[in-house]
Amino acid sequence: MAAQSAFTQTPGNALGTINLVIDGGGAAITTGVKLDIYIPTSITITQATLLADQSGSIVLDLWVDTYANYPPTVLKTITASAKPTLATALKSQDSTLTGWTTVIPAGSSLRVNVDSATTVTRVVLALKYN
Repeated sequence: MAAQSAFTQTPGNALGTINLVIDGGGAAITTGVKLDIYIPTSITITQATLLADQSGSIVLDLWVDTYANYPPTVLKTITASAKPTLATALKSQDSTLTGWTTVIPAGSSLRVNVDSATTVTRVVLALKYN
C-alpha cells in the first residue's frame, strides 16, 4: 500500500491544490490511517474532489492538529458529517463542505484516514485551497 501527497501553490496567486494519493497496489484499499502531511502555510479549503481508478465506494476522514500535538486523532476531524465520499462511483466533488473546519493554520499536520472502502484500489483526494 502506498500513499503520497503534493502540496502546490501557484506563485503570485493565492490558489493551490493538495493532492493526496492512496494506492492499494492493485488490491482494494483497506481502512485506517494512510497519510500524514505538513501544512506549512495557512490555507482555507474551498473544494474536495475524489477521483478513483474504478467505480467503488470509499469514505475518507481528515484530521488536523498543530505540529506540537502531532499526530492528529479522530477528535480533531475537520470534515464533520460531510466526509469525502464515493458511493459506487468514479468521482465526486464538494464545494459546499457543510460543517467542515475549512481554515487550516500554518504549521498544522493533516492526517488522512480511510473509514470504509470497497472495490477502489487507487484514489486521489484533491483539496483546493486559497
